[in-house]
Amino acid sequence: LAAGVTAFAVIAAAILLFFVIYHFSEVRALLELLAYILRPIFYGLVLAFLLLPVHRHIFTFLSALCEGVAECRGRKRAVLNFLAIVLSLISAVLVVYVLLAMVLPQLYLSIVGLVNAIPEYIRIMQRWLLDFLADNPEIQAAVLPYYNSLAQSVEQWLSSDMLPNLESVNSTLDWLKAEILPQITGVVSSVSSGVIALALLLKDILIAVIVSVYLLARKDVFAAQSKKIVYSMFRTDIADLLVEETRSAYRILSGFINGKLVDSLIIGIIALVCCNLFRFPYPMLLAVIIGVTNIIPFFGPFIGAIPCALLILLVSPLKCLYFVLFIFVLQQFDGNILGPKILGDSTGLSSFWVLFSILFFGGLWGFVGMIVAVPLTAGVFDLFSKFQCHFLRKKNLPQDTDDYMDLEKIDADSGRFIRQK
Repeated sequence: LAAGVTAFAVIAAAILLFFVIYHFSEVRALLELLAYILRPIFYGLVLAFLLLPVHRHIFTFLSALCEGVAECRGRKRAVLNFLAIVLSLISAVLVVYVLLAMVLPQLYLSIVGLVNAIPEYIRIMQRWLLDFLADNPEIQAAVLPYYNSLAQSVEQWLSSDMLPNLESVNSTLDWLKAEILPQITGVVSSVSSGVIALALLLKDILIAVIVSVYLLARKDVFAAQSKKIVYSMFRTDIADLLVEETRSAYRILSGFINGKLVDSLIIGIIALVCCNLFRFPYPMLLAVIIGVTNIIPFFGPFIGAIPCALLILLVSPLKCLYFVLFIFVLQQFDGNILGPKILGDSTGLSSFWVLFSILFFGGLWGFVGMIVAVPLTAGVFDLFSKFQCHFLRKKNLPQDTDDYMDLEKIDADSGRFIRQK
């Protein structure tokens, strides 16, 4: 019976693998559909993960305050857990509100200032271009034919297309129906699609909040059920290993993300103070962009510096240069002093693997992949290292990497290390 079940399972797995490879596009479409349907659940998992440290601190604080209150059929713990969830959600809403209150006014002012300054920028560019062409007759001779050709094309379009359509009411109406109305219809449909997408996003966020509340309220039960399933399916030693690796992965992921959030908050505050001291334009907007993008390891400061530098460049090129120098100094301070102090050696990855993981997972999952790349790779490396040490112990070989430096081979009979001369 065991041999027959095993043979059936192997044949079924082979058929399933062939089906997946042969119909890969359909399987991928099905997975994308499932991911789209379960998107609110994923949002809720991420939100619950981010709120879990806050929830635990609040729950511990409330438990200390109510230490003298008698337990009544488990209701005390349930009430404290519910209050901790509510306060955690309120704290998250306050953080989002404060960020939006800081960013939106500065963003509005920057857009208005940019729109008002565009005519002056155009006049400056025209004056510079005329002076440049006057000082360089060779370039002027090469550019003028293209300019004349463009002017002739515009003049021909105005005379042959625009003006005849505006000579009479009927021709104007026909022109509006044929040319303008389809474009307006496209704009209206785009606006409608944007409104629908915004409504769907709000719906997903609402469901995600509900899911996060359920997860935080039942996290102990879900953890116990997961352990029950693992211990029922595997041997005790294998189940212990899986549970321990899950805890280790959670410690690495939560430690890295929470530490990076604190680090980004400090960097944002430093950027706000320095932008005000150096009198950079839009200091609050610059500080928020720098702080948010700093969550991404390695590339984050540079990703945030590019739009900030462009905004400053429109106001003052000299201040833009000073800002670039400031970002370079700030990145060095964060990478060599502040970051190691806060994060420590929580990941255990070298600089090469940090860069590799960010590029790889960023290419797969975009912005989210760049954030989870380092802790995810660190978890994989930790699991691989434990398996590697397990097999080295079985062979009675050293587990330290330094012991394998300059190694040429290991004598099979004596087990002696033969090193390069």
